[in-house]
Amino acid sequence: MAFSLGARDRVTTLPKVNRRALRKYGEFWRALQLVGDALTEAEKLTAKARDAERRGERKSAKGVSAKAGATARHAWSRATGEEMSAAAKKAHRSLQVMSASAKRWEAELVSREWRK
Repeated sequence: MAFSLGARDRVTTLPKVNRRALRKYGEFWRALQLVGDALTEAEKLTAKARDAERRGERKSAKGVSAKAGATARHAWSRATGEEMSAAAKKAHRSLQVMSASAKRWEAELVSREWRK
């Protein structure tokens, strides 16, 4: 997902508004790349969580209250490895749709001034 601004001399001849729009689009594209990198890391962590579950290392999610001597149990739980994997895949698909849409509308986004 690399975005090339092209030759620098071409950028300097553009009107100020187009340079700003081009810069904003570049920032937007870079943000999409950073989200993609974060999702890749999340998928790696979900693989580790699934492996830990398979080995039986998952501890019970229920615990005792923070008060000393309390007998109440919490209803806290964490997502399973499969749930985390499904969420990461869903987010990755959404990012692909957004990237494809951004690429399709690139000319429109670059030609117009971005609103603040």
